Amino acid sequence: MKNIYLLFTLALTVLFSACSSDDDTPERDRSPMVMSVSPGQGMASDIITIHGRNFSPVRAQNKVTFNDAEAVVLEASETRLEVVVPEGEGQGEIKVIVKDLPASGTLPAFSYIAPQEVYMVTTLAGSLEYGLADGEGTAARFRNPEGVAMAPDGTIVVTDRTNNSIRRLTPGGTVTTITGNGTKGHTDGPADQALLNYPWRSCVDKEGNIYVADRDNHAIRKISTDGMVSTVAGTGVRGGKDGPASEAQFNQPIDVDIDEEGNLYVADNINHRIRKITPDGMVSTVSGSVSGFKDGNVSDALFANPSGISLDTEGNIYVADRFNHRIRKITTNGEVTTIAGKGDVGAADGDALSAQFNNPYGLDVAENGAIVIADLSNHKVRLISEGNVTTIAGTSSGFLNGAGFTARFSNPTDVAISGEVIYVADLGNHLVRKITRE
Repeated sequence: MKNIYLLFTLALTVLFSACSSDDDTPERDRSPMVMSVSPGQGMASDIITIHGRNFSPVRAQNKVTFNDAEAVVLEASETRLEVVVPEGEGQGEIKVIVKDLPASGTLPAFSYIAPQEVYMVTTLAGSLEYGLADGEGTAARFRNPEGVAMAPDGTIVVTDRTNNSIRRLTPGGTVTTITGNGTKGHTDGPADQALLNYPWRSCVDKEGNIYVADRDNHAIRKISTDGMVSTVAGTGVRGGKDGPASEAQFNQPIDVDIDEEGNLYVADNINHRIRKITPDGMVSTVSGSVSGFKDGNVSDALFANPSGISLDTEGNIYVADRFNHRIRKITTNGEVTTIAGKGDVGAADGDALSAQFNNPYGLDVAENGAIVIADLSNHKVRLISEGNVTTIAGTSSGFLNGAGFTARFSNPTDVAISGEVIYVADLGNHLVRKITRE
């Protein structure tokens, strides 16, 4: 029995030795391989991670390029590389070389995202504590500044709504009062004696005369360069009558703009109309009738409480169509179109006709055709450019200066563009804010 056991043990030993001598296990593949990249899109200077195998843990032995532009390797191990994305655009083909040996695998592409413009928001004048006081910067006081408009001398005309005053603000932040003392009324005459009743917005002609949409007086007023206040159109009684300026009627006009020929255009809020006042004193309806939404010829088009108006250099009229949550355009050949907003409440950026607004209120058109909007109930300032809508400043209701994507406004009501600077009437914060592009 013992002999049989010894023979069996010997046989197993011989068999095991034979198997060991014939071991054909393949040698481990030491060639580098790229498996994935995370994230797959971003901007230059972003840090991304390349996953794979057989990289060198010595950073200098790994070479990474994006379209032949070499990236900086920050961290390295056998299975991952952390690299800084070099400058580039479009699609960047990533290549990895480890100790002069190109990595295999499906070479991934990195999608460059164009860097977004950064806007900075600051306070030019006013305080969170309202009042009626002239002065420098935050020493000055407003009470619900409703409108801002650029004058030919580079100053900003501020319609200080609840103070029933018109103020002048320099780019350096000095505030003075042009007319109004805080008292409501409808009195023409010298600017230091005239009275307004809830002035909403204004515009300034090339000579420096100021025109005011005097909402609750249902009139358009003029402040001449010699300091006299007069009524351009409107009887002081609400209505919708066209005709001679002294007989014409408005129903809460809340914005006004002027063309090169001296024609005034009015956003006639409760009448849902855009009106025109000629230099010889005739008032007519450009477009609109009852509340509604309709594009087409000016005679058929409908608006819903148009609240903002601005002309471009060619004479086209742009309208903040508040309760339709759209931006409309009235062309010089008499057609009304929608250029932005799909009509429902929201804050979506993107393609202009798919974007959303929430009570777009005031707007201004830049010389290059870009349009800036005070998006009232979104507490944001929006931009329409090249068929797209973007948010350049504002998040939620409140007060915060800083980068546009963190800044806060409280019901911004109007904007005015001066070169690369945007001035904002920040109604709820009693401030005039300034937006600049970095």
